[in-house]
Amino acid sequence: MIHIKLDPKIFSLKIILYLIISILIYISTSKIVFSIGLNKNIKDISSPEEELAIKYCDAINKRIFIGLDNEKLLKYEYYFSSLKTPMNKEPEIFFKDFKKNVKRICSYNLKEVEKKEFLFYIKKFSNIN
Repeated sequence: MIHIKLDPKIFSLKIILYLIISILIYISTSKIVFSIGLNKNIKDISSPEEELAIKYCDAINKRIFIGLDNEKLLKYEYYFSSLKTPMNKEPEIFFKDFKKNVKRICSYNLKEVEKKEFLFYIKKFSNIN
């Protein structure tokens, strides 16, 4: 029977080499959190209502805000932080257009609580800008 004696230096070099290769593979195959389709859709939008609807539908599909019912400000800061200013629209008209875009983009009907919250934050957003 042959006894194989492993040299500790060579063994540790192999482990380090495997770790480096594993890390490089992991880094090279990682994906960005936001979908490519979302970025493409945001570039092609024509109105802030549509941009808001796209972000909302993407958040629903990715389940970003599940369990954050009490963190309304965080959710709506995400939605409204990068929007363009509404073009001389009343908040109610802006909200109706937003609901239509949500229905068209992701076939989702807003719940009564969401309607109240969005209308409140749309009014707040339109007062800031």
